[in-house]
Amino acid sequence: MSYLKERIKHAIRFRHKRGYGVHSPFMFHLILDVIRDKEKQFTYPEILEQENSLNPREKKIFRLLSRLVRYLNVRKMVCLGRNAEKLCRYLQQVSDAEIWVNRLDTITDADFIYVGRDFPLEGSAFAAILQANPQRCIVVADIHKKGVHARLWHQWVEKATVSVDMMWYGILFFDERIQVGRYNLII
Repeated sequence: MSYLKERIKHAIRFRHKRGYGVHSPFMFHLILDVIRDKEKQFTYPEILEQENSLNPREKKIFRLLSRLVRYLNVRKMVCLGRNAEKLCRYLQQVSDAEIWVNRLDTITDADFIYVGRDFPLEGSAFAAILQANPQRCIVVADIHKKGVHARLWHQWVEKATVSVDMMWYGILFFDERIQVGRYNLII
């Protein structure tokens, strides 16, 4: 599908933004209290945000990832992509998770994976990510825009228990304990 077609489809279907139609208690809480942070319960390393001069889009995704990592109590995480080192320093300020940067050999041990922009992935890496830890969360950047990331998203969304399409980013949960669902949001 073309990018424009995906944008229009997403704009029409983002009804889950405020929790409407979400029947899973886990996802309802995740959408309202973590993804949207309606209660403003999370704090962020604002000094680090200013030092790294994050643009508004980076700041938004860094904050979202910090909320997810804290909420899911992530122990081991892999950050892949152009801004992986910045993200690693950012997340180390808010979490005690062990974080690896741009290392595909650690993917099998991680319970949270962030596939950021401009990270070349080959077919063997796709398979390795899905074979490891069965209870894991994967966040993918540019799920409708770039070729590799869009292909990755469309392959994994069918295998995931829960997918959250946020137009620019997607979250996949591979956990059989969660109620199956497909959600469209805008953060």
